[in-house]
Amino acid sequence: MVPMCEPVTEFGLDVPAGLVRIHAECRGGKAERITIHNEPAFCRPRDMDVTVNVPTLGDVKVDIAYGGMHYVIVDAASVGLAPLDPSRGREICRLGEMIKVATREQHPVAHPTHDYPGPDILVFREPATRRPAVPGGPPVLHARNTVVMSNGVLDWERPGTWTAMLDRSPCGTGTCAVMAQLHARGELALGEDFVHESIIGTEFIGRLHGTTSVGAGTDDEIVGVEPSVSGRAWITAHATVVCDPSDPFPEGYQVGDIW
Repeated sequence: MVPMCEPVTEFGLDVPAGLVRIHAECRGGKAERITIHNEPAFCRPRDMDVTVNVPTLGDVKVDIAYGGMHYVIVDAASVGLAPLDPSRGREICRLGEMIKVATREQHPVAHPTHDYPGPDILVFREPATRRPAVPGGPPVLHARNTVVMSNGVLDWERPGTWTAMLDRSPCGTGTCAVMAQLHARGELALGEDFVHESIIGTEFIGRLHGTTSVGAGTDDEIVGVEPSVSGRAWITAHATVVCDPSDPFPEGYQVGDIW
């Protein structure tokens, strides 16, 4: 736990992707807006407009971008999924897993400095358009998306395959990857707000603060962008985890064929 300091609490989180800086706007004992300053994101020119052959779908054009994870980015309309709607969740998951697996097999990518191959996650998005974020305000770039991710559980209805699920949020690392893609395509400028909407209508506000070198001194040096993502969450449960001294499994257990 981090002690709250109003009106702003700042701290850092050391996560697998790197050091993430947190800026929390607090009032009345609650964090009302959290801004996460992520590690650099990037979208290489060679990873844009990649054609992937997907079983039953045929050729699908994708971009691959890094925002903390390696994302396959797909125009939802190109595979008949626009507009993105929660009622089509099963079909979105099915097509997303198919495209992601095909992309990983046919166009693998790697991070210049982290031992992290990909891609391993996918985002469908609708076209970015400009409209006011608030009534009467200036137009800002806005896009709707949903992220498809494997959850590591076997699908008993389809032996040998895994189930997938949708991120109900606009997705933090996904927003960073999409901003890197939009910037690489000349659609999002540095210092410009980007409203990223989830499949259930919640929103994150993203921004690119500058450019930086990723993998400097390596053969795969890339010009990346420095992203931040702002949003809010609510506590939905409190839980207490205990460990009895006589418990024969104090560190838990694992069944290899399921988890």
